[in-house]
Amino acid sequence: MNRYLLLCLATALAAQQAKAQTEFANAANLWHDGAVNELYNIRYHSFNPTRLAYNSQQTTGEALVFYNLTRGDFNNAGAPDNVNNLNVQLGGLKHFERVDVSGFLHYKNTSYKNQEWNSTLFLNPNNPFVLADSVTSDGNIETFAMGAALSYRFNPKIKGGMGAGLTVGSLSDQTDPRPKTNTSRFNITAGADAMLTTAWTLGLAARIELFSSNLSYTIVNPLINHRYFLMKGMGDYFRRSSGEDAGYQRDYKGTTFTGELSATFKPSGSPFQNVVILSASAGNEKATDGGSSYTFKGGDYHFTHFTLKDRFMFSYNEHVLHNIIVGAEMGSGNSDWYDQKKLTDTEHGNISYYEVLSKTRIQKQQDMAVTAEYRFDRLADRQPDFYASLLATLDNTTLKHYNDNGLQKQQWTNLSLNLTVGKHFTLGKGQFNAQLNAGYVMPMKDRQFATGTNVSGNDDITAVYVTRQFEWASAKRVCLGGFADYNFPVAKAVRLGLFCKVNSTLYEDDAQYFADFKSTSLTQGEFGVYVNF
Repeated sequence: MNRYLLLCLATALAAQQAKAQTEFANAANLWHDGAVNELYNIRYHSFNPTRLAYNSQQTTGEALVFYNLTRGDFNNAGAPDNVNNLNVQLGGLKHFERVDVSGFLHYKNTSYKNQEWNSTLFLNPNNPFVLADSVTSDGNIETFAMGAALSYRFNPKIKGGMGAGLTVGSLSDQTDPRPKTNTSRFNITAGADAMLTTAWTLGLAARIELFSSNLSYTIVNPLINHRYFLMKGMGDYFRRSSGEDAGYQRDYKGTTFTGELSATFKPSGSPFQNVVILSASAGNEKATDGGSSYTFKGGDYHFTHFTLKDRFMFSYNEHVLHNIIVGAEMGSGNSDWYDQKKLTDTEHGNISYYEVLSKTRIQKQQDMAVTAEYRFDRLADRQPDFYASLLATLDNTTLKHYNDNGLQKQQWTNLSLNLTVGKHFTLGKGQFNAQLNAGYVMPMKDRQFATGTNVSGNDDITAVYVTRQFEWASAKRVCLGGFADYNFPVAKAVRLGLFCKVNSTLYEDDAQYFADFKSTSLTQGEFGVYVNF
């Protein structure tokens, strides 16, 4: 199995997003099958299915059961502070004469406590049109994911490939107002590459992803009036109440198109090789409320994203490997809101409907980032014996919100530094792997804060929502973590392993905007058992 697919899935389903500690997310954990491939396959981080044909380890499998948890108060406004996950996954790689295939299955059961301000699932994290309530509640999420990819060699110079993936999830809780969310993401990928010369290979890939989500609120106790927040971004919202709509329903539909162009330079007999990957994505997510009763437009979100990455790998002997990766990313998001008027059709049973009065651009977001990483590996039998990597990331976010109060602007720039060191030991017939990582995130200039809230009094959510979101995204923090794994043979070509990892993020800023963050942290722990075969 290409474990990179699973890593992407886990990241997408996490309660909050965090920057990678290293570009080599798999190679840092030798116990899974993607480690060697990620290290030696310079095309590994391409989504072109033909990358499977270049894996060093082409036939392998893994079964894994693990448990992870999250504890702490340093998180964004829509994330719970107590999360427990049970994961079961199975996958593998298989090589045939002309064909390489990969596939995986993944089941995840999540229980969470103390969540508010977000009842969506798998929504783009930059989409401001979140449907939410302000009631702290406990709930459950079930997720199932599957995927497969195939690479076919037509001749020594031309390869083609296909891939598909499906993720479905369901969220529910038992506290009024009770959300029930069902979501799916489905993608299809096609790609090809061709050797132009003995040194140059050109690759091209395309992907389409379809997103669908249904969210419905129900009320058991009608005597208590609850508020539904139709978020517009930066604390601006349109409010509904359970007195008007005892149950509230929203549907999201979205489509994303992604293209990728890659150029690989690998001269025969040279210690050097290099790949340049350019990718571009464009998509949308549209919210529609009311179900079959009426149609209320909850907002349209459109986004684009561009990535340019270069990986340079060289080795002068079989004992040392060097990797240098540099990259740049730029993303933008445009959010459109519809001003609507509620009307009643007296000629057709007094049915309520909404008339669109105008469509306005309510929010714009710009994200830019540059990254640079160097990784050193000391090798023994083509396996990492010792490794160290240093990753630096400079990112900037600009958020502009438009409402009756005029233009409101937020802006922040952060520099992130991450150091990872790992060592592998032989203990009897088994292997023990240990890793330590440390990171530091610091603002590079004065942050600019604003709120889009245009209400006052108890209806103003700036203090409980906007300031928390801003402080969480822009604050200074320290990241510390470690990883340990032990695996040993139990049969021919079969290894059993145990592992655990802990990562903590410590808030180190002055809580200028959100005082409750003082002396807070967020800790994520994971432990499990696996079989490689």
